Amino acid sequence: MSTNNLNEDPEGTIPVNQAVQLAANWRVYLATSGQAFVAQSFLIPIVNFQNILQYNPDADSVRAYIGLEDPTDPTTAQLLLVPVSGGQDIVSLPQGNGGGGGVGNPPSNIYDYTTVCPPTCAAPGSPLSE
Repeated sequence: MSTNNLNEDPEGTIPVNQAVQLAANWRVYLATSGQAFVAQSFLIPIVNFQNILQYNPDADSVRAYIGLEDPTDPTTAQLLLVPVSGGQDIVSLPQGNGGGGGVGNPPSNIYDYTTVCPPTCAAPGSPLSE
């Protein structure tokens, strides 16, 4: 598990405004592409889960959003992981809880180091990928 000082966002997080744009790109893709989504799976580094648990001990679940880096390319899909408490997404950490969000920008609590399949797929033989 990473050991972050109070001036850095937890490992695995992405800025809230970037996550908002990725999710918006996904909705644009769904509304305009006329194509079926081609992702089969997402590879999620364990550090995302470790930091979600470390920085959100009172969370009762995690919500996953699909986002796109490029709103026209489904192979740029990402899974955005957001801790949830009492039904509410907790997109920012409280100041002083691992944060390097800067003045006016609380530290992010949205995790994404994920990669999509295709192109990053399970090795042959996985019963879930056949």
